[in-house]
Amino acid sequence: MATTVPAMKGRLGNTDYYILSMKAQELVDKVKIPKEMDEWEDESIEERYQREINYHRVRSQIAPYLASDESRFFGALIVAAMNFDDKVSFEPLKDVTKGLPGLYRVPATNMGFLNLTGGEVLVPLDGQHRLKAIQFAITGRDQTDRSIDGIKPCTELASEDVTVILVAYEPRKARKIFTKVNRYAKTTTTGQNYITDDDDVLAVLTREVANVPIGGRLAKFTSNTLRPKDAEFTTLAILYNCNEEIVRRTFPEGKLDKTRLPDSAKQRLFRKKIMEVWKTVLEGIDVFADALDDRDESGDEKRREIRRTNLLGKPVAQECLVRAFVRLTGAPTNMAADEACKRLNRLPWSMTEENLEKWQRVLWNGGTDGRIITKNRKLATALIAWAAGERVGEEAQAELLTDYRRQFPEGERDRELPALS
Repeated sequence: MATTVPAMKGRLGNTDYYILSMKAQELVDKVKIPKEMDEWEDESIEERYQREINYHRVRSQIAPYLASDESRFFGALIVAAMNFDDKVSFEPLKDVTKGLPGLYRVPATNMGFLNLTGGEVLVPLDGQHRLKAIQFAITGRDQTDRSIDGIKPCTELASEDVTVILVAYEPRKARKIFTKVNRYAKTTTTGQNYITDDDDVLAVLTREVANVPIGGRLAKFTSNTLRPKDAEFTTLAILYNCNEEIVRRTFPEGKLDKTRLPDSAKQRLFRKKIMEVWKTVLEGIDVFADALDDRDESGDEKRREIRRTNLLGKPVAQECLVRAFVRLTGAPTNMAADEACKRLNRLPWSMTEENLEKWQRVLWNGGTDGRIITKNRKLATALIAWAAGERVGEEAQAELLTDYRRQFPEGERDRELPALS
């Protein structure tokens, strides 16, 4: 069916493009993702990979946002139009309206109407995840036509406006636009995602922890790791992981929905517990207290020195300690918070050859010039909690010993758990 829509024409490089809006349902009906096209099977494995849709991300993150948030918004989709003659399809406003004053003639050259015959095939060059999310949000059903848990069909979205940037389809040019747009789109860090997420209660509370008890400038968000010269105490990603563990162990009532905020009462419970834990460990763990004694720039060198000489200056070790603290003070051990801090302080955190040997293949590899191990956080947490006096049954202790021994070559698997306390 032929339609005429208002549009603005622009040119970048040797490509003419048109900016217009389409109703969300019309967009879903008219735009075909590459996998749904006959040409899909003929594409190379690299091209097919680039065009694959992460349906889990669409179902769990984007569609719930579009379906439930009245302030929903996102940027323009870029689509290529097949069977589209851009030379005759655009009618400038200056040709439609006669006698425009001189002031308006130049702008009216690039403003006008785009005539679509109905035979165009529209393919997304950027935005196929948003396109599928619109469909899922409107219908409440996924790509297999199954209902999506937690999503109520948002029929009003169907009549709302979505911005589209349309270009005429030329195979080589379309492929180049797709490749460049996706290759040079910079992926945000985990920390940056937590800064902008207002639907995940853990992200919201993590920002509060970073701003208040730690001090905003001392929680790095631009990267998930700290370099030797960095002045920060920890990273936002580590704070988030710790907060998730605090909530998970304190309120074990099923998987936490991170796509929408819980009710205000539950938010208060989460906030109270998280702040209580951080206040305790930041004051009660000696290395943490030393690192944050001077939060200004004058204390930056001290934080760097702590990171050079003590495992607790390193974010991964910080996370493992906080997780262990939560285990010690929760059921079944129920250790007093001050006692837990006292015992954790006694563990061999300073980075001497002798101490680092005790953490080998669990939290550390090598001597004083070695490196932290990031993949063994679960094992390191369990080992720290055990060494500090966690109540564990024989079966759990045997499992810990087995996991510990697995980190070593077969000829070295007769080891006992290291004496950390």
